[in-house]
Amino acid sequence: MCGGVQHFRRTGGLLPGAAFLVAALLSIISAPAFAGAWTRPAGDGLLITSFGHHRFDLGAEGFGYSKFETALYAEYGLTDRFTLTGRLSQETRQRRFQVEQRQGGAPTLRSLSSVSQALGESEIGLRANLLTSGYWVVSAQTSLVRFSADPNPLLGGKAVWGADARLQIGRSVGEAVFMEAQLGRRSGWDGARAETRLDLTLGVRPAEGWRVLAQGYSAWGQNGWGGYHSRFESHRLHLSVIAPLCERLSLQIGVINSVHSDRLAPEQAYMLSFWREF
Repeated sequence: MCGGVQHFRRTGGLLPGAAFLVAALLSIISAPAFAGAWTRPAGDGLLITSFGHHRFDLGAEGFGYSKFETALYAEYGLTDRFTLTGRLSQETRQRRFQVEQRQGGAPTLRSLSSVSQALGESEIGLRANLLTSGYWVVSAQTSLVRFSADPNPLLGGKAVWGADARLQIGRSVGEAVFMEAQLGRRSGWDGARAETRLDLTLGVRPAEGWRVLAQGYSAWGQNGWGGYHSRFESHRLHLSVIAPLCERLSLQIGVINSVHSDRLAPEQAYMLSFWREF
């Protein structure tokens, strides 16, 4: 890792610029994992349409970064053992910053903001069931990933391709409770970004069609730009409720909050999703 824990604090100097770069790179790796360890039956599909607002704390007054993301996630059972997965997202990014201007010889600070749009992190993959034994299931998934373009135009706007490989283990406890763990490695082929991910899920079914989810997203890795590389660590908690609307259609409402960030801007997000089974 990179030594002791470092959090953003409200200070001056070079920190606002550095914090902005870190938050910009954070948007590349912030997409939560929707895939589960269980494969879908042959011919069975799932479509999730999500809307999320993400805000990143840069720890510097006058500087801010947020994004609104619309994402479409799909699963389709090719066979009982193989499930095709895919995700496509679009981001609207808003940046707020200050510049120093001189009027009549006296320096003044002026607040500016900018809005941009770009494709977010998207991917297509295949999940394979390796083992099913009683209440246990073990799967493996590999995906081709298109990382989102850097939000900061000074860094260049070219998207980077990469790959994600993960091992998934699920366990159901009767009909009311299920647990899942995913250990994965995601990296870009440019060599500038790579991370190890650990995603944990605890799900409870309090009633027919209802689900309450507590999910943890952890990441350890590095980002880079212009030959400089920085290691980071991030742990986020996602709490959500899925409620049935009608047959094969459900609504999910959730919040995401960073519980620990080292060299990444802490994140808060609010999400709304529609789940459609077909």
